Amino acid sequence: MSQAGPKAQYLHELATNVIWRDELQALVVDEFERLYQDFIQPNNKRWPISKLWQSSESAPKGLYIYGSVGRGKTHLMDLFYDSLPEHIGKQRQHYHEFMLWLHHQLRQHSRVKNPLDLICKQLAKEIQVLCLDEFLVNDIANAMLLAGMLQAFSRYGIALVTTSNVKPDELYKDGLQRAKFLPAIAWINVNMQVMHLDGNHDYRQQDEGSNQHENWYYPINDSSFKHLQECFRSKVAGATSNNASWTINDREIKVIKFANKTLWCEFAELCQQARNAADFIQMAAAIDTLIIANIPHMSADDDSAARRFITLIDVLYEAEVKIVAQAACHYKMIYGGKKMAFEFERAASRLAEMLV
Repeated sequence: MSQAGPKAQYLHELATNVIWRDELQALVVDEFERLYQDFIQPNNKRWPISKLWQSSESAPKGLYIYGSVGRGKTHLMDLFYDSLPEHIGKQRQHYHEFMLWLHHQLRQHSRVKNPLDLICKQLAKEIQVLCLDEFLVNDIANAMLLAGMLQAFSRYGIALVTTSNVKPDELYKDGLQRAKFLPAIAWINVNMQVMHLDGNHDYRQQDEGSNQHENWYYPINDSSFKHLQECFRSKVAGATSNNASWTINDREIKVIKFANKTLWCEFAELCQQARNAADFIQMAAAIDTLIIANIPHMSADDDSAARRFITLIDVLYEAEVKIVAQAACHYKMIYGGKKMAFEFERAASRLAEMLV
């Protein structure tokens, strides 16, 4: 039986009422089908991996999908990724996970003259296509690393597929020394098919009128605290709990309670301390539910905590960790600043799924 490509899977989901018909999504699926066919056609000579790398002529043109939250970007990328046969070298990661891996590789090759080139050369022996979800550049160190890595993708024939909330020309906008990242933007525009998947329908929040958000309790008072207690008791199912602090990446996280893969912490402990994506990834691997107490309304003065909260939501969403929360207000209103309003729109959309 032949491998079903992303378009066949997409049409099957339409026929079985798993998803709604969406013309913009259909155009993106057509591009994924093009890329899929490029990989499985017999004239793709790059495989098997026992060969060394080939030139960039062996890498099909990648795909960069950007647009509003909840438009199905990740779902369509996953359709493509899942449709690729196992013998096609493929790797799918969240952006935060990939950057964590890259920094680890750099430490492993700290004495190499051109470590990025070597890292990509080794990666190309394993994969033909890299799928990165939530592509985002928010600091100069990662901007410079990505600029070098993308150039290496061309040398060693790795196709890149990404989802993002911003178009390539707005990546790292207003960032420190952004001019050094401009060649990476140019690379994306040349080596990837850029597609805008937008519209007014946020599929994550289609049941907005239901009670699916009952695990977000506000305001912060005795009543909402009691709800957290009840949720914890329900989740742990009688298991013995403890409040021993966790140590992640040499940093302590104070715990209110933990049992049965359910962790209960204060917002301040998670987002008002020196935490990063690596900490949250390690934490998410050990739990399936996070209960967060005392989430405040965040103003422009709280941008550092707000950015950590956004990163926390991204990591937990990718790891399929559910959230129960106590907050000052509805989750759509917890950020009152302007700098990260767009990022919070994405976080709110994801929370709509995670609070079930």
